[in-house]
Amino acid sequence: ELSSTVAVFSIDRELLSEIARAAKLKKPMDAFKGRSTLKLIQSIKTVPSAFPTKLNTCGRICVHQSGRFVIVSNRGHESLAIFRVKQSHGSSGKTRKGTLAQVGFFHTRGETPRHFQFDHSGQFLIVANQDSDTIAVFSFNLTSGEIKYSGNEYRVPSPNFICSCPISDRDGGDEDHLDLDLEKVGNRIHLPEEENSSTIPTLVEIDHSKKAVESELEIAKKEIAELKKQISSMTVTTESLTVN
Repeated sequence: ELSSTVAVFSIDRELLSEIARAAKLKKPMDAFKGRSTLKLIQSIKTVPSAFPTKLNTCGRICVHQSGRFVIVSNRGHESLAIFRVKQSHGSSGKTRKGTLAQVGFFHTRGETPRHFQFDHSGQFLIVANQDSDTIAVFSFNLTSGEIKYSGNEYRVPSPNFICSCPISDRDGGDEDHLDLDLEKVGNRIHLPEEENSSTIPTLVEIDHSKKAVESELEIAKKEIAELKKQISSMTVTTESLTVN
């Protein structure tokens, strides 16, 4: 956060297995003292080299659901740093699988990007710009990892968290227009093939059954109904104060 860097570690799976077996047999852990299951393999900056690190702090980091990109928000530089996850070792031996390559830095169209979130498709990115009181929506290129401003921006007082969930209008009767038939739509996103990238998967599994989505919808409906009640009561209170 404070150094504006992302650290990448490799995991020693064999050592993890040894520790798990020893724990299962209730053996003492002294044999593993001084041995680490993590090894630092890369440290990469989240801001351009010319930008003063002391003027920036990182707000959030996440991995895209495809596993191919890492995104970090910069508060100060007011940007999203996007990195590609290398899927194989380089032929020259200089690059290593799992390390990051910079895609670019993208302005969030606001100040202090505290939080951001992908929608369920992974094709849209919503950013909460806390100090400019705005939420901006970007399209996400599943092939290149680049984002593009969609033209959609919303005024929200000091947004600091984004939650993505499918909802429908409880009273407007829009449910007929909401297609939840996942058997027809399918549970996969097709990712375009890249040149010379045969090791990169082109299908992303989405773990959302029809039952799970419908359950989320019911919860969202209840929350919306509760919010409507609170807003209604606030309106009545305001009118009473005005009359008095």
